[in-house]
Amino acid sequence: MNERDPFQALWTSQPQTPFSMSLDDVHARAARFQARIRLRNAIEYAASVMVIGFFGWIAVSAPTAVIQGGAGLIILGALYVCWKLHQLGRAATREEMHHAQSWADFHRGELVRQRDTLATVWQWYLAPFAPGMLVFLAGVAFTPENPAPLPARAAIFGVGVLIVGAMFAAIHWLNLRAAATLTREIAALDQARAA
Repeated sequence: MNERDPFQALWTSQPQTPFSMSLDDVHARAARFQARIRLRNAIEYAASVMVIGFFGWIAVSAPTAVIQGGAGLIILGALYVCWKLHQLGRAATREEMHHAQSWADFHRGELVRQRDTLATVWQWYLAPFAPGMLVFLAGVAFTPENPAPLPARAAIFGVGVLIVGAMFAAIHWLNLRAAATLTREIAALDQARAA
């Protein structure tokens, strides 16, 4: 007597078609992926210019040296992030794409590189802003011009740190999700190449 579920038997008896991806598919995916990377980086660089401009204005116009110093550290953090984004997360050049020996190998390597960049975003993208944000928030909360009592100032600082920490955690989580998506795409490409 067979105790197997009839639906399970039906499911397992279906012929399996192997996953496949043509060379044209790989080429198109690689080109779309590189276009997305270029757009992402352009947005990041534009945001960095805005951050540098805003905190540059604060650095020269703030009433206290602590706020100015915090703004300066944030500017240095933004410059470092731009450098690391170019170093780790740049899009492949057209020449690199043109000289690729194997589109599948090239695309897989780019997926791995971008996945690793996203997975380490805490180290190179968020951490460089932390010192400047802490100094800046402390300067704003504890400025001598603030008439609030010390516990209120400490609360302002604490709330600021919580808000920035929540933003950092959200950015980290979103980048880890994006890295997981790239891991799945790498696995699909590997499966197609093995078929």
